[in-house]
Amino acid sequence: MFHSLEDVTIAVNGCEVLTISILCPKVHLRDIPAVKRDILDDTENLALHKRTWEQHSYLGQQWGPDKAVDGRYTELGATGGQCTISANNQSTAEWGVDLGGVLSMHNIFIQYRTDNFLWYAGNANAARFLGFHIYISNTTNKEDGMLCFRDTNYTIVTIPNPVNITCSCHGRYVIYYNNRTHTPYPDGYSRNAYNDLCELEAHGCPTLGYYGENCSLSCPQNCQEGLCHITDGTCLGCLPGYKGSKCDTKCDGNKYGLECNTSCGNCISAEQCHHVKGSCPNGCDAGFHGDKCDNACPSGSYGINCSQECGPNCIPSCDRFIGVCELGCIPGWKGSYCNTTCNDGMYGVNCSQNCGSCLGNEACHHINGSCLTGCDKGYYGLKCDKEVEILYIKDVEDSLCSAFYGALVPLILSVIFNVLCVIRVIRNTAASRHRQASKQNEASFPKTGNTPGAIYDQVGYNSAYQELGELSKPTVYENILPVL
Repeated sequence: MFHSLEDVTIAVNGCEVLTISILCPKVHLRDIPAVKRDILDDTENLALHKRTWEQHSYLGQQWGPDKAVDGRYTELGATGGQCTISANNQSTAEWGVDLGGVLSMHNIFIQYRTDNFLWYAGNANAARFLGFHIYISNTTNKEDGMLCFRDTNYTIVTIPNPVNITCSCHGRYVIYYNNRTHTPYPDGYSRNAYNDLCELEAHGCPTLGYYGENCSLSCPQNCQEGLCHITDGTCLGCLPGYKGSKCDTKCDGNKYGLECNTSCGNCISAEQCHHVKGSCPNGCDAGFHGDKCDNACPSGSYGINCSQECGPNCIPSCDRFIGVCELGCIPGWKGSYCNTTCNDGMYGVNCSQNCGSCLGNEACHHINGSCLTGCDKGYYGLKCDKEVEILYIKDVEDSLCSAFYGALVPLILSVIFNVLCVIRVIRNTAASRHRQASKQNEASFPKTGNTPGAIYDQVGYNSAYQELGELSKPTVYENILPVL
């Protein structure tokens, strides 16, 4: 006979939780209300006869962890051989079942030990059941999985047995856990932790990728890993490139990829990229290239798909979007694209320098400023920027005269220099003869005891000395030389 019936709906960590509270001493599947029994009838018990484990086993083969998945729960006592009994005096208790693969589950059914007594506040097993947890995991570590249910509200009076928990999740392992690690415990809790399970059933679809009545409907094709909600078929996640509850809508809004969370690159005209790969179907906007148009143009190129080359006269390259030379031009060029030579009369960097006096006022070379046909009158040098200082030709009529005087002046200077050289040679020759004659005269006079006065008298009457004296007189040329 049922003692009471209570339905409570809870949502924990994304899993739907529906608890059926049935208070009775012994419960069979036929005793569950028809609306709930239909849920169980449409799905399969995925835990039946699967591999199990527990943290602390009570000594004895008849209480092993496998008793909770043997399909029997008509004897709910410790000695009936249908219940798992855990060890005494433990602060934690854990039991788990391996479903053999990741499967889609709808609900977890638990029949706890009652010792075949009425389930009420006075039943000692109620205190052991309080505070239990249910985890769904893809590993044997509960922390790696999802908390499907945790009892934080039941009391020794309200906790149901058996309990049916709706838990629409996917996983391989169902783990039951309880603990008594933090004192003080809530009222009614047992001092130690236990996992005295007489049966735990995990109802769901035996084949991944199906949902609905009798698991007869295929999950939408774009569900991530083929997983969908077991009752309504909504995807638990979408393949890259899709969104929506059933993943039937392609990414848009310049988004792509997993959960449509990645922004497209710089597709031409801001077009939507490929919803899965992110590639731009019609190419890239100006300044970008690559399959996803997420790479800036390399140096030397610009424009749509970086298909245009910068002008050769940019310093050092051009703007990657429209190709203008942002940092200026090499010498001799000007303009936004550096494709125009300097105007007549200008040359150099930014065409900022004036040409020299090129012949006929012709333009100089736009890069180095050289005059290609020569210089105008009165200037010389590669750039015709140096002015002649000696000669200055005023006009075309004076050109012959200037040329004549330009040749005459050097000729006159040359004649004067040659005359001076001849005078110098003549003077040197005369001096040399004078010295030779003096030596000869001295040799011709005998040595006597005459007084100096007498000697001078003799010299005075000697015609040879008179001739030398005349020769020693300064010449016209000698009088000129000191002036020079």
